[in-house]
Amino acid sequence: MIEWSKDRIWYQDMPWKRYGVPVGCRMTVIRLKNDNLLVHSPVQLTTDIQLRLAKLGRVTAIVTPNLNHHLFLSEWWLAYSQATFFAPPGLQFKRTDLVFDDALGAETPALWRGQLLQTLLRGSDHVEEVVFCDPESQTLILGDAMAWLRNSHNPATVALALANGCYFHPAMPLYWRHSFHNKTRLRQSLQEILTWPFDRILFAHGQVIPENGKHIFSQAFRWALA
Repeated sequence: MIEWSKDRIWYQDMPWKRYGVPVGCRMTVIRLKNDNLLVHSPVQLTTDIQLRLAKLGRVTAIVTPNLNHHLFLSEWWLAYSQATFFAPPGLQFKRTDLVFDDALGAETPALWRGQLLQTLLRGSDHVEEVVFCDPESQTLILGDAMAWLRNSHNPATVALALANGCYFHPAMPLYWRHSFHNKTRLRQSLQEILTWPFDRILFAHGQVIPENGKHIFSQAFRWALA
């Protein structure tokens, strides 16, 4: 588990394939007040991850940013039944086998109110994503809203990244971008995010962005902001 911001944010990468193509996935862990841990986009749970988390604090909240990041929730639900599980819009209908404790939206839950900023990336016909910002570390935390797969040497991964416009620079994958037919709602969400204090970006797939994040984010979404 890599420490992204001292005593505040860590992330864990894991190999993962989409439609048989390696794209990897990333979990982000944020230490809130009183050593409470928020787990964003949980990856496959291992004994090693459990031991590392136990050293960092107490797993209090488990967050899924969109409909796509639910594959490993069952094992987390069994291991951390005392934690509060938050579902993004629509996931409670997709995963009827799980009992979610609360729903995620544009309003920040009391558990991290005053510590993290939160909004909903709106405008898609299929998937809306909950977006977070940690002002303390100046980090924007995304799920699939952006990807950057330039470090892969796998031909299938490179081809997928080129086809979706997220190889040479960070971008929203085209397969998802094309679902945002309500540009007005998307633009409103993006304008809110750009008021937040961030300079670094973590997302679920690909290379991280350690600096100049706000400019990179605005460039990635210039097609929607214009």
